[in-house]
Amino acid sequence: MCLQNPLTHIRHLRANHNGIYDKKFELLPACNVTIESVFASYKYFQHIEEELRVDLTFKPKIIKTARQWLRQHTPKEWKYKEFVRVLIHVRRTDYAVEKQIQCGWPMPSADYFRKSMAYFTDCLERVQFVVLSDDTLWCKANLNATNIVFSSGHSPINDMAIASLCDHAIITVGTYGWWAAWFANGVTITQRMLPIEGSKLSKRLHRSDHYKPEWIGL
Repeated sequence: MCLQNPLTHIRHLRANHNGIYDKKFELLPACNVTIESVFASYKYFQHIEEELRVDLTFKPKIIKTARQWLRQHTPKEWKYKEFVRVLIHVRRTDYAVEKQIQCGWPMPSADYFRKSMAYFTDCLERVQFVVLSDDTLWCKANLNATNIVFSSGHSPINDMAIASLCDHAIITVGTYGWWAAWFANGVTITQRMLPIEGSKLSKRLHRSDHYKPEWIGL
């Protein structure tokens, strides 16, 4: 009797919407399965989140570089004092176009960052803001704070390592900012109007599925 090769029996599963949790993935069939999607929901892995935080770590060289950069950019007068670092992730270049805005991706305004930064500075004595962005010039012109530094010349993985060493996060659109906030693992501020209500995007991305429930919309 010949046994069938199980690799010849592959079932393909795809999520209907990238930003909406799909319950069909809770119980996969007993066969080889290929799954396709972005799976932009924390609900897919919330039950193993602590295990992931142990497994998803940075190589020693990368985390060392991130620590050195942050140490070099720490205010000298704070050397022996307690303070918090707040990551600010700003994605603009490929989303700052009318097509994306009409789809339902809101562009972050200077007022959004002012309110988000005030959320921390109003109750904390010493706050350093660490900006990661694809549009540093816009950030330098629109983000104002007493203690703010801008990352430049780093690879995406080095910037993500820097984010992981921050205490809290303020984020905009995109999965990179989402994961940067996840690594920081503190208070996270998001854009309240993402997605824009009634937009095409709102039909394929639900805030309650995309963002963790404790993340704050402003």
